[in-house]
Amino acid sequence: MGTSNDSVGAASVDLDQVRALLVSYHDNASISRAKVLPARALAGAASHGITISNSVGFLFSVDDHLNETAALDPIVGDLRGIPDLSAAAMLDPATGLAWAPADLHTLEGTVHPTCTRSALRRVAADATAAGLDFLIGFELEFTLFRGTPAEPELAAQGPGYSTRATLDVEAWMLDVLDALDTAGVPVAQFHPEFGPAQYELALAPRDPLRAVDDLALARIVILRTAAAHDLLVSFSPVPLVGGATNGCHVHLSATRDGQALLVDPATRLGVTWEGGHLIAGILDRLEEGVALLGGSVLSFVRLSPRSWAGADICWGPANREAAIRYVTGQTVDVLAHASQANLEVKPMDAAANPYLAVAAVLAAAVDGVRRSARLPEPVEIDPGRLTDEQRAARGIRRLPADLAAALDLLDGSAFYREVFGDVLLDAYVAVRRHEADAYGGRPPQNVADAVRWRY
Repeated sequence: MGTSNDSVGAASVDLDQVRALLVSYHDNASISRAKVLPARALAGAASHGITISNSVGFLFSVDDHLNETAALDPIVGDLRGIPDLSAAAMLDPATGLAWAPADLHTLEGTVHPTCTRSALRRVAADATAAGLDFLIGFELEFTLFRGTPAEPELAAQGPGYSTRATLDVEAWMLDVLDALDTAGVPVAQFHPEFGPAQYELALAPRDPLRAVDDLALARIVILRTAAAHDLLVSFSPVPLVGGATNGCHVHLSATRDGQALLVDPATRLGVTWEGGHLIAGILDRLEEGVALLGGSVLSFVRLSPRSWAGADICWGPANREAAIRYVTGQTVDVLAHASQANLEVKPMDAAANPYLAVAAVLAAAVDGVRRSARLPEPVEIDPGRLTDEQRAARGIRRLPADLAAALDLLDGSAFYREVFGDVLLDAYVAVRRHEADAYGGRPPQNVADAVRWRY
């Protein structure tokens, strides 16, 4: 997947040049919640944080419905959002607006058990302690509109991947690239996708926490730049029923002592034994963890066969219908092969809390290595073309059909309860359970209209 772009970095911010700081975090509904601090408040906020209620912190659903759990009261209780100034980035040098992600802390100063950014930090540290070094990259898909939220019109008509679809919004695309560069977000490429007015931003690989911070920041940059061009952006998994769906594919590579685990030409499957255990670990936990990769009712509309969303639990080289696509890179060049090979976990979308989603994938990968999980044979055809008997013989299963079924599996997962703890997982399930109950029985277009501008 290439080398880390940590040297590019989130731009080093001179706090003396900051007029205001946008502090944000992703809640359990994957909505970016934010507060803006004036420059004079930065010093205090960096040490003592800003007040955030339990409800806003982790108990709101996508429609701002207020939930509760046995451990968490939505009415009584506060926490502190501590901006991580080491990850701060400049959004707009002309106005002095900067950004920083927040960690959630208790009033006593400890990390709050529902802090998803801290959960990823903890899982990544566990991987490092096991001798595994991961790089993470993202492909973020979204749909671009003109008009108003009430009467949106697609901003381009295609064809897919075309020069025409690029030139239709050329000025906006160039401004996005400039703004991401200013913010220190490393971009691998930016292009029109398959659907009309659908675009994809590929972010270069970084260490896990920094990569997800990049993703959170990139979404803010895309929204700000679109507004400046009188455009609207939807990150929804299904912005328009019947059109192209939006994923947020997570790519990962892994090394041990500098050796790439996803490349070994001497083995039959082309990966090291440890790399095989890693892939198997992710596959083994996909069914019980998919509600963390796409927590919306629409996520499961997206996860349908023949949509390149990875609805089938299997893996294969260059297989866009498999839940895990093995990206080999340039096999003709040994060095390029080792640096470019990676896994693409396709079921993730932008309705997922990205910190939890990446933590779930990494935890499953490390677990697979620890228990020497058995790697099944790769699938090198569309799994939808296989008969039921052939699928059963190869262990290929379909991911849960809807959010409610996926939440039942997650709620009962001893593995993910161990990874995240009961307080966090119960809060996540409660938030998403409301969405399943409130929207699961509605026509998909009705749901698409309701949440198009929420993410």
